[in-house]
Amino acid sequence: MDRRSFVAALSAVPFVAHLDSGFFLDRPGVQLYTVREAMAEDADRTLAVLAEIGYRDVELAGTYGMTPAAFRRRLDDAGLRAVSGHIDFTEVRGDWQRTLDAAAELGHELIVVPFLPEHVRTGDGYLEVADDFNRAGEAAQRMGLRFGYHNHAFEFEVTDGVVPMAVLLDETDPAIVDWQMDVYWTVDGGQFPLTWLERYPGRVTSVHIKDRTAGGTMVDVGDGVIDFGRILAAGQDQGLRYGFIEHDFPGDPITSVRRSFEHMTRGVSG
Repeated sequence: MDRRSFVAALSAVPFVAHLDSGFFLDRPGVQLYTVREAMAEDADRTLAVLAEIGYRDVELAGTYGMTPAAFRRRLDDAGLRAVSGHIDFTEVRGDWQRTLDAAAELGHELIVVPFLPEHVRTGDGYLEVADDFNRAGEAAQRMGLRFGYHNHAFEFEVTDGVVPMAVLLDETDPAIVDWQMDVYWTVDGGQFPLTWLERYPGRVTSVHIKDRTAGGTMVDVGDGVIDFGRILAAGQDQGLRYGFIEHDFPGDPITSVRRSFEHMTRGVSG
């Protein structure tokens, strides 16, 4: 299938929900954005609770005013590893080496851009971003790190005749630029995650595990209709390394990450 046919096919794909097929992760991680309020109030206690729940891997969304060294000490004390971290897109076009040095100090294996500002969301803008990502990925590789991009829904909206997510994948080097698939936002964008996994095998090295009702409401993992079983099994066959549980606006953050962890590890969803 050429790009034009692929774009046409994607634009015609409706949202279809699937039930959980019963595939569970041995050790899901957690994106700390989910517990950001608790982290801001008492980072040490929050990290200790996450470890008590059973988490071992976390993904950062900032260090709450601490230096990388200070935050790393808190993680070590709690028995947690910050295997991945989100960084602002401006850092890619700024002092990138400083960002990479901080990532290494924090113990990251992955470093991920989670969002693109509106001013770059044009046909030409996405091509320029792809060039930035290739440069960033090459530098990260020299540091022994993986670099990737995390999607929302807007990357699947046809822009200037192209699907932005396809451009960001087609125009970047698979050897140095990964995709962190946010399953919720991919589905919310009207797409089938499995279709994209098949189209771009090996590109998805980490995922955000975030559930959705048929009506589109974000819910704890297990309370929605996304078939994480099929998606994660297919991803692992292609080299998926990490899955991070997340909920953007949980009612009770600790209860949310606990229930989601239990569902993914033991199938508890009640």
